[in-house]
Amino acid sequence: MDEFKSGKIDNQLVLQLNEAIKHRDELTEKIKSKRELRMSYVNENEQLESKLKDLRRMLKDIQGQINEKAILSTKYEGSLNNYLSRLSNEYSMTYEYASENYHDEVDIEFARGEVATLRNEIVALGHVNIDAIEEYKEVSSRYENMNSQRLDLIQAQDKIVQAIDEMDQIMIEKFSTTFEKINKEFNNVFRELFGGGRAQIKYTDPDNILETGIDIDVQPPGKAVSNITLFSGGEKALIAISCLFAILKVRPVPMCILDEVEAALDMANVERFAKFLREFSKQTQFIVVTHREGTMEECDLLYGATMQQKGVTKLVSVKLEEAIDFSNENRKGGI
Repeated sequence: MDEFKSGKIDNQLVLQLNEAIKHRDELTEKIKSKRELRMSYVNENEQLESKLKDLRRMLKDIQGQINEKAILSTKYEGSLNNYLSRLSNEYSMTYEYASENYHDEVDIEFARGEVATLRNEIVALGHVNIDAIEEYKEVSSRYENMNSQRLDLIQAQDKIVQAIDEMDQIMIEKFSTTFEKINKEFNNVFRELFGGGRAQIKYTDPDNILETGIDIDVQPPGKAVSNITLFSGGEKALIAISCLFAILKVRPVPMCILDEVEAALDMANVERFAKFLREFSKQTQFIVVTHREGTMEECDLLYGATMQQKGVTKLVSVKLEEAIDFSNENRKGGI
């Protein structure tokens, strides 16, 4: 009869163990999924930031090139104006007139007479730059080329600025969406930890989301404090904890390390914080550095430092569930 009972108990233990393993595998898959989702958001954000940096660097280079082209364009434009002025002052001709009246095929005898006449007139006029027309053509051609490049650069600049504006808009939309979710969770967590009241986070500059600061506006139950600096150290710590858990609810992480965040809390709030931490540990693993008993009571595994011998420090680990079971067995045995 005892062997039959023992076999039945072993089968139950096997079934329970299988259920625990299945539950563990499900949790592992969920954690893996959350990690992959988080990494995708991180990679997407890094890619956007990298693209934004590259575009801004390209914009800076293009702006430098535009400035250089503008300087060269101004220089060539000045040279062109000088040549036109010289053509007008020294030859009393416009560019259009010189172009229309210049012919390659002329009568030689007539041309010789014209040359003699023109030479006498040139001597009477003084020095004349006969290459002005060719120089004008060369400068005009270079000017048109440089001006075309300048227009291309301006067009490229406009496209880059448009791309930056689109990326800024995407970042604003994603940040605003996440901000609103955190704001909603912040109020819920705050009310749970404080037992009521209200809480919200808001922009210091709503018109400039990418560079705005964040203000925290909270009101615990039974208090009307307009400035967060007037709260006690424990209240400030609990407000910060509320904000942290709100962020973790919106963007869960696989593991979080807390270093004596509840040190300034009183015993009642420590117990409330520890119970909330226990509920939240279903989706995030926490490593907590603490000296508060209320927090330790809700932990699964404790690590402590002890000095049983002078000058020799030893680390001790305790699983609370096993320790409680062992204590209960000893009590039963004592009875």
